[in-house]
Amino acid sequence: MAENEGDAVDAYGFGRSKIREMIKEIRPAAPPDVPRDMAVVDAAAESAGFVSREATFGSEGLGYRPLRVQRVEPRIPLNMRVPISIGEAFQRFCEENRYSYPEGLAEVMRRAGLPLR
Repeated sequence: MAENEGDAVDAYGFGRSKIREMIKEIRPAAPPDVPRDMAVVDAAAESAGFVSREATFGSEGLGYRPLRVQRVEPRIPLNMRVPISIGEAFQRFCEENRYSYPEGLAEVMRRAGLPLR
């Protein structure tokens, strides 16, 4: 039986040696020609209904928003449960003034005359 093991037939009628030969004949397909011009790619995407998620800058775009400078200073976690009205007012204050929450807290403290150090 050991001699015929290589020629054993599976449930679908394929012998093991035939499967090996079929696998050896598999060749990768040639890659498609990739357009180098992004205008061609964008036009094809637009015609297929895709919308660009890339940020646009300028008068009709979102506008440039520089990255915030991270201060090199140790940080502590600060978690509070505040009434919804206060939390929403603080979030709105930060959003309207483009502050992160730590920056917003620092600004509120500055306006209240509290020392930051």
